[in-house]
Amino acid sequence: MEGEPLYSPSEELHVPGSVQSERMWGELTDNISDGSYVSVRRAARTNAFLPIALLVTYFAASFILRLLRGGDLGSDEAEQIRLAHTLQLGYGDQPPLYNWMFYCLSKAFGVSIDTLAFLKNATLLASCVFLGLSARKVVGGRDTAWIAVLCLLSLPAVFLLAQRDLTHSIGAFAAVAFFLDVLALTAERPSAENYGLLGAAAGIGFLAKYNFAIIPVAAVVALLLEPGMRRLVLNWRLMVTNAVGLAVAGPHVYWVVTHLDKATGDTLTKMRGVASHEAFSQLMAACQLVESIVKCSALTLAIFAVVYRAHLRTIFAASSEWTRVIGRMIVISMILVFALMIAVDATLMRPKWISIYFVAFPLYLAFKVDAAGVQVPGAIMKLTALVGAVIFVSLGLVFAGSFH
Repeated sequence: MEGEPLYSPSEELHVPGSVQSERMWGELTDNISDGSYVSVRRAARTNAFLPIALLVTYFAASFILRLLRGGDLGSDEAEQIRLAHTLQLGYGDQPPLYNWMFYCLSKAFGVSIDTLAFLKNATLLASCVFLGLSARKVVGGRDTAWIAVLCLLSLPAVFLLAQRDLTHSIGAFAAVAFFLDVLALTAERPSAENYGLLGAAAGIGFLAKYNFAIIPVAAVVALLLEPGMRRLVLNWRLMVTNAVGLAVAGPHVYWVVTHLDKATGDTLTKMRGVASHEAFSQLMAACQLVESIVKCSALTLAIFAVVYRAHLRTIFAASSEWTRVIGRMIVISMILVFALMIAVDATLMRPKWISIYFVAFPLYLAFKVDAAGVQVPGAIMKLTALVGAVIFVSLGLVFAGSFH
């Protein structure tokens, strides 16, 4: 216990103001005098242990159950197996990053279901790690980071669609989380090196999923709209970001330009219904987008509301620089997606096509809790239990459904 802080304001209670600081100090000294600090430390250790145990258990179970399902390949998995024998700048209507990752792993461990399952679960775990790290960089509190990680696990695209057949989107989840982590790092230490790393993250994201390109644009607009963060965009180092991003994605961009029909044709065909510029088609596109937004976020929001039900008004009324930036990024991304749908006459939108934009949603919820200064006893344990129940039931259903 010696040398280890019993109480961290950023982790236990984040309420601005000297009065709250005095109250916090008074509560701390009272706890020390009556011996209740032991239970506080025990609760802190439990809050750290349970989410870690959930992550390890879930991804291990996911890996094992995928092996037990055998060689029944989904369409995305079959494509990975088919393309694993060659390394190319481009492969079709999906960017090549996930193919490259699988190619490298298959060279080391062979082309197999084992390798596919390992790559999928390792990439999902990396998404959780990067999102947790981004929360820690901004706030510093472990609880805030765990809220972000657990809410990420509760996204249907992560615990359900990813366990069925997704591949490229899984790589994009990790790329978005990595981009958010580097964005937080750059805001904290705006050096040329970090701006360069931000460009690398943006380039990697484009190589993971083409629609990732909307996220850096949304981030720039969101930062410009926040006076205290505007300096990050109005900085000569942004040229370093652009240069590094172009260097990372440039070779594949050249392939896209020279193979435009192959790179975009199938995607646009899937999104289009009956081509029309009538108002009805635009209304249909809007309804499809709203429905997909609800499907992407409703369950996560419901679980969050159960845990923080007594404080929801306070939480959603609270605001900080980062809640505004992340919230605007999500809204601007949806506006740009809708504009793209109108531009290409798209009348169909599926939740998995916009799921990468909701990787930031758990971060938004976590920052809202921090901005509100809300402290719910046992919140992390409750959130872990609810999310664990949902994701393990879903994993069992996917496993059982594979035999029908």
